[in-house]
Amino acid sequence: MSAAEEKSLVEARREGLAATQRYRLPFGGQRWRGAAGGWQGAGEGSSIDFHDHRAYAPGDDPRHLHWAAYARTGQLTMKLYRAEVAPRVDLLVDASASMRAEAARAARTEALVAFCLASASRAGAPVKVQAVAGRQIKVLSEERVRAEGFWAVAGEPPAGTGATAPQGLNGRAGAMKIWISDLLYPGEPRTVLNGLVAGGGCVLVLVPVLAGEADLAERGNLDLVDREGGGARQVRIDDGTAERYRAAYARHFTLWRETARRLAVGWARVDSAGSLASALTGEARQGRVVEVVG
Repeated sequence: MSAAEEKSLVEARREGLAATQRYRLPFGGQRWRGAAGGWQGAGEGSSIDFHDHRAYAPGDDPRHLHWAAYARTGQLTMKLYRAEVAPRVDLLVDASASMRAEAARAARTEALVAFCLASASRAGAPVKVQAVAGRQIKVLSEERVRAEGFWAVAGEPPAGTGATAPQGLNGRAGAMKIWISDLLYPGEPRTVLNGLVAGGGCVLVLVPVLAGEADLAERGNLDLVDREGGGARQVRIDDGTAERYRAAYARHFTLWRETARRLAVGWARVDSAGSLASALTGEARQGRVVEVVG
């Protein structure tokens, strides 16, 4: 990695941290399961948020007796409150070659990882970080990723992974599961999303996109390089070829968006240009993939 690339990634991490001043991961409005923390849980606990009531049983804490109900009915009942928990986060990041082939996308990915880690930290949520390249999944040290950056810890993708749809993606039951990827691989979105939605929780897909990648601007005989496999071939690009490419690109992402909606998965493309905070103001905020810090 060149000095310029390293400087760009350091700046991207700072940008990710800065974005947490305006936005955070959507921890609010969910019902979580996890260790003791500060977010509303799916079970019963000792927060100040009233949940329900039930009949008194010997051994119950008398501090939670519903005295007003006793005065009305003469029956001892208990107040039940929501549990306060620390949600778990599974952060899965596409580490295939196409994700770092362009400096802008690599930097935006770095910024998104930094944002997710910082947002989770502020929520008291432990994070499991995984680098994914095709069928290869590697668990990374959360502490090292925070200190050194995602790309420095993930390293180069294993040889031969190619433009293969990721296999075996899943997450812990009830966790917030985040998939960061350019989605530039063939296959049905369900083959990736089914494993993530299994076990419940909240699933988010963040897609760092490049300006102009939806179109083929150049014309003529061009040498196209396979960013994943490393091969190259000459292709003639004319107006008809460019139009077919635009249509295929649009269909691909429309399919992802519609599949995510049917599976109740949060999905947003994040522009790789400008600041991360500005990019999150678009689809990510509108689709409640992030929420405003209140």
